[in-house]
Amino acid sequence: MADETYHDFIIRVYEDAFKREYLVNNLNSQSELMNARLRAQRKALDEALVSALVKYSPSVSEKAIWEQIGTIHKLNVANLSEFGISSDDQEAVMKRCLSAHQSWIKTSGHSFERYISNIDNEKLKKNEIRFILQSELTQMIKDNLLANTDEDISGLRAWGKDFDLYAIQTVHGETHVFGCIQSKTSIRDRVGRDVNFSNNAMEGLFWSVAVTLDGSFLNMPEFIHMVNGGASYKHNGWHGMYAMSGITESNGRIYKVNDTLDLFVDHAVEAAKQFIKDRRRLDHNWIPLIR
Repeated sequence: MADETYHDFIIRVYEDAFKREYLVNNLNSQSELMNARLRAQRKALDEALVSALVKYSPSVSEKAIWEQIGTIHKLNVANLSEFGISSDDQEAVMKRCLSAHQSWIKTSGHSFERYISNIDNEKLKKNEIRFILQSELTQMIKDNLLANTDEDISGLRAWGKDFDLYAIQTVHGETHVFGCIQSKTSIRDRVGRDVNFSNNAMEGLFWSVAVTLDGSFLNMPEFIHMVNGGASYKHNGWHGMYAMSGITESNGRIYKVNDTLDLFVDHAVEAAKQFIKDRRRLDHNWIPLIR
């Protein structure tokens, strides 16, 4: 097999290892078969990685090797032959499915951001509060339309896309940013990074919150501590985390909200008033009165 490419080598090693390890004799239940398949996949992945690195590195980059292993592993997990798809077509079908999935992640996230920015609420109108997209903030800074301090503007510029939306209020004709908002279709997405961004905003005395469509992970102690403080977290990670689904009741700074985000709006109004009245109190410890 002197002419064998790293691409073909990885496929061969992975498939050989999987076939050798996937022992289904005397297995009857679906759970037993699934566990056997998972064990075989893990063994095949490990063997393909080590064998390919030994044989082809450094002439072939580790990234290229890893990506090819990822392709064959995904095809194995998908098991597209069950759906009558020929081996020649499986990789193309998988790539189209992955592309569709990535497209959904991106477009659904943007749609959720627009949903929040388009909230139609009389309290927001009365207090001249809007939730704007990050791209709108960038343009407002460029056009010098914000009344925030130079220090604020510098911070907002530096944060770039750390936040998806921003809360602004117009008072006596002057508009200022008072809040930084992260919107997530699922709270698990990059949340470990997002808590650091939120801390930056709270240290800058901005209202810092997150809104999620699916808050299922907020039932787990690690995420509860991340939001409220506790365990390895010295203090709360956000002023508030608002979940439309996935939780049944509020828990500290984790709030169950309806599809019109009424409680989120109430807290935005409170935060805007605090920003104007005495911004120094809009630190990590600030908490809205309306619960």
